[in-house]
Amino acid sequence: MRVIAVCALGLAIICGIVSVYLGWRNNGLRDQLEAAQGRLSVQARQIENARQSAAVLDAHIERLQAMRAAHQVQLKELRGKEGYHAPLSDFLGDVFDGL
Repeated sequence: MRVIAVCALGLAIICGIVSVYLGWRNNGLRDQLEAAQGRLSVQARQIENARQSAAVLDAHIERLQAMRAAHQVQLKELRGKEGYHAPLSDFLGDVFDGL
């Protein structure tokens, strides 16, 4: 009877030690999970900021491409006008020579 009581007490002590260890490990894992979730939320915000920046840059690029196309049309019109290849007037020639 005494052997059974000692074995039961030893088993209870072992179960207590395992329980404390699992609780300690669980707290450590919970801390790691919270840290990982924090990093994940920061990265999600960074991704959203990058998407917004990309949208703004795309809008600027589209605007600049539209301006470039308009300037190309104007340049083509100017080159097509009569006298584009004509020599400069005396006044403009003197100004050009002065530069």
